[in-house]
Amino acid sequence: MILINLYFFISAKITYNNFSCFVKVVKVDITPIARVYSPELEEKLLEIARLDARLDATVPVTIRESVEGLLRVVNSYYSNKIEGNLTKPSELIALVDDSIEHKSKGLLEIKRHIEVQVKLNFENNPREDVAKQDFIKAIHKAFYAECIPDELLVSSSDHAKFYEIEPGEYRATDVVVGQHRPPKPDLVPAYMSWFASAYKIEYLHGLSKYYAMAASHHRLAWIHPFLDGNGRVTRLFTDCFMRAIGLKSYGLWSMSRGFARSSEQYYRYLSIADRPRQGGEDGRGILSDAGLVSFTEYFVDVAIDQMTYFTSLLEPYKLEERINVYFQLRFNGGLFDSKGKPLKKLPLEAKDIYKTLLYNGPHTRKELQDKLQVSERKLRDIISEMAKDHLIFAPPKRPLQVRLSPHAVEVLFPYLFQ
Repeated sequence: MILINLYFFISAKITYNNFSCFVKVVKVDITPIARVYSPELEEKLLEIARLDARLDATVPVTIRESVEGLLRVVNSYYSNKIEGNLTKPSELIALVDDSIEHKSKGLLEIKRHIEVQVKLNFENNPREDVAKQDFIKAIHKAFYAECIPDELLVSSSDHAKFYEIEPGEYRATDVVVGQHRPPKPDLVPAYMSWFASAYKIEYLHGLSKYYAMAASHHRLAWIHPFLDGNGRVTRLFTDCFMRAIGLKSYGLWSMSRGFARSSEQYYRYLSIADRPRQGGEDGRGILSDAGLVSFTEYFVDVAIDQMTYFTSLLEPYKLEERINVYFQLRFNGGLFDSKGKPLKKLPLEAKDIYKTLLYNGPHTRKELQDKLQVSERKLRDIISEMAKDHLIFAPPKRPLQVRLSPHAVEVLFPYLFQ
């Protein structure tokens, strides 16, 4: 799929037989995907498909929702870290545990980011809408909707002027991002119309959808449609796009984690893809095809690295070993909460309850009692302590379900925030 030289109408005055109308033709001369044949790159794209199938099959259905909930936190942490948010993992775990009364600006920013991800669930947003202008505007609006007025002000580079962010609206002023000068504000609607057409899901087949996942990330960042928040919006869009093209495991791993762990490379390769075309053999659009190829290769390498890491992390046998370690530490009284207080000891039967719910799904209290051969009173006491520690959901008169406790994250999922 190659779409270039698309024309969009904005505004200009035309008069004919005393009838006037405003029409402006804007030529958008950009290649939407890297036009290159590379056996090495195509093999990596096929590896993404293989890893996707493997990871999707690895995670038990019983914990998928909990893992995806945890990964929304991870995604928010890393996406905001790229933008300079210095929130510490310990603060983040306390945020999830809801044990912080007065949340800092950084924590509130991450909290909003998590909430936006929930809103972007495809149960409410059809996959074919992912590249549409209204959808991308909705991402921006959702992120800024709850901000207080002071948080909606940004200053010019020389701090001489202040501009107000309008949630969900394109910028009305020129901006400069490092060495990059994005399109003039009056051209942004035309570029975003091109974007919606170029990355329409129905047009993407075979390996082109994998090329598009990288290219669309750069092109949206290059257009820079909003006054502020473009980085976060672009990464949230990419999260949605990855799911829309059929990566079933996405949500169990995070591109933002990979970008943040190689942030200098991330910005460098985005900048390389910003370069204008370098002569007649560097594509047909206004931007360098070689630059887009370089960014695509970087993007694909990050995806494979993160998929490999999370596949290993969630591999059932290794996960079970870490579960055993966690509950042995709890039995010995060797773990502490986010405030440094020792966690209450748990009997070893708690491990059996956790594993039963993890691998076999929800159970009633009576089913657990029969399976584990413990007294009703002892089971009730253990369930009460596990529920307090967010290890299980234990609603009255309903089956028990496993959940991922903030206290357990560092043991069950090592290096997640490193």
